[in-house]
Amino acid sequence: MSLLRPLLGFLVAVVLGIGLYFSYSNYIALDAAATTADRSGGRGFGNRVQAVIAMPARKEVFADRLEAIGTLMANESIVVTARVQGIIESISFQDGKTVEAGTALIQFDEDEESARLQVELANLDEQRKQFERIAGLARANATSEARYDEQQAAVKKAEANVAAARAHLSDFTIRAPFTGRLGTRRISIGALVSPGAVITTLDDLSFVKLDFSVPETYLSTLREGLEIEATTAAYSNEVFRGVVTSIDTRVSPTTRSVEIRAKITNTDQRLRPGMLMVVDLIKDRRESLMIAEESLVPFDNQQFVFVVGHDNTVERVPVAIGRRRPGSVEVLEGIALGDLVVTEGNTSLSSGDSVRLLNEADVRGDTPSVSIRPSQG
Repeated sequence: MSLLRPLLGFLVAVVLGIGLYFSYSNYIALDAAATTADRSGGRGFGNRVQAVIAMPARKEVFADRLEAIGTLMANESIVVTARVQGIIESISFQDGKTVEAGTALIQFDEDEESARLQVELANLDEQRKQFERIAGLARANATSEARYDEQQAAVKKAEANVAAARAHLSDFTIRAPFTGRLGTRRISIGALVSPGAVITTLDDLSFVKLDFSVPETYLSTLREGLEIEATTAAYSNEVFRGVVTSIDTRVSPTTRSVEIRAKITNTDQRLRPGMLMVVDLIKDRRESLMIAEESLVPFDNQQFVFVVGHDNTVERVPVAIGRRRPGSVEVLEGIALGDLVVTEGNTSLSSGDSVRLLNEADVRGDTPSVSIRPSQG
């Protein structure tokens, strides 16, 4: 009796196990049949309809962007310095003001130089009168040709002395060589300054030059006229646009990079020389067919997308992709403009599945460029 009871329990366990096995096998068979019927158009145990979101493939302007760091320079920039030694007599500018080319900025005491110029003018007048007398004698053959040539040379020397005196006198007035904005002045009235002493700075800020460098590997794609977009911490929410104006003829052997200069219009003069800017060099701009990046379904080293047909069934389509940017990807082959591509809910789809568009009202009423691919099932 003691042996019969364990044996009976063992037999019961075996029977229950066999029953559970066949029940589970039957459930698996039924589920597979339901799935097959679902994918074949709803015949069998029911039709699976999955809710998805789809967006049409669109044409967008796409461009490669190369990021670099650049430094601003003024269009023209000088440090205004004294050319002569003298005492400052007057100052005709204010800090930070814009002046026109030729405007007088500083006037030195020029009394001594003016007197020297008057001496040279008087000497020139005397030499000319002397030349006229000798020329009259020469016409009457009353003097030698050598005396005539000697006096003619004396006149030319006096003229040169006058020109030198006038040029030296002009150095006692400092003028703006071009239209620009002045910096802070570094001298005061009555100060005795020497040649080379800093007076102020002058910058032409009508537009600014942005110098930056890019690796030599991009040299073949660079050309004048490429667009740039630049940002600076001073104006964090604004993008400044410009164009490439020159590319250096040499590649740095140390950094293996080439220097590029771009021009940015600076009408409001907010950009200042020396500012650091982050530059996006825009190259290879073209119109491309774009889809959302989340539409891609990778499989076996290839990319696929699910395209919605007229009857709201999907087809898995292989695509060749190109460049990417955050949130979107360029499609080179596989789909056409306006094809409805599933962007959300594509992880468990298979070709032939029926779907329900959650954004159907938006995509069905989209622009005429949208075309819905017919089902190939």
